[in-house]
Amino acid sequence: MSLRPRQTTIAQPVSKDGIGLHTGRRSSLTLLPAAPDAGIVFICGRGVEIPATAEYVVDTRRGATLGRGEARVMTVEHLLSALHGLRVDNARIEIEGEEIPACDGSAREWVELIRQAGVRRLEMPAKTLSLREAVWCSEGESWAVAVPGPRFTLAVGVDYGDEVVGRQEMWLLVTPGRYARELAPARTFGFAHEIEALLAAGLAKGGSEENAIIVRPDGYSVPLRFSDEIVRHKAMDAIGDLALCGARLKVHVTLVRPSHRLTTGLARALRATMSERRGETP
Repeated sequence: MSLRPRQTTIAQPVSKDGIGLHTGRRSSLTLLPAAPDAGIVFICGRGVEIPATAEYVVDTRRGATLGRGEARVMTVEHLLSALHGLRVDNARIEIEGEEIPACDGSAREWVELIRQAGVRRLEMPAKTLSLREAVWCSEGESWAVAVPGPRFTLAVGVDYGDEVVGRQEMWLLVTPGRYARELAPARTFGFAHEIEALLAAGLAKGGSEENAIIVRPDGYSVPLRFSDEIVRHKAMDAIGDLALCGARLKVHVTLVRPSHRLTTGLARALRATMSERRGETP
């Protein structure tokens, strides 16, 4: 009898709507069950299907945007993080609008929605990604490395040179329970001095104290859920970006000053190792 874990999907359709963090416009989506080996797929526009894999990343400014042709889905990382954190391998996501709803700026509401739907096991072994040697990428003072390991563990460190945030570090063995308790509630954040530039770039139009923490020179704009909520949010984001590997991870990942560009780049590099083993293009 095989001891390999089986693939999963959600048990029944569930829906949610809300305002996009960057567009400021309302959107809605429905999570639907999917067949084995379907993976996570967004269905948008006039039925355009965009697989949630690294080669479909088209923008990484303050979030991960997936695209295919003219179709776009913005800020996918929190929803993908929740699906990956709870080990949901297959789902179809029908979306009306350009951007995933921001909810409260964390992945907590997505965890609640997935739990409401239920998770159903399928009769196929889960796809896993393991390594024979290290894979890494870097950009300036930011870097990411994945090394062989028996389970998915994540270490993250941030230092923005800011006295309020300071230097924050964390390490976590990523399991569904620990993900839901220790990472999913951590909210997105931004620095007060960045807001004008973000708005000028057409971003953060839907941001408010209801879905984001603003780091001000004298402290945080809202009470924190964790004393180190900033690094926990970066870890939660990273899991959403790494979900773009399209497989469960059996690696140890270390991230220093991560950005979406960095972690989606690591996902692309990890995915390439899967292709090399199969001798095909992902």
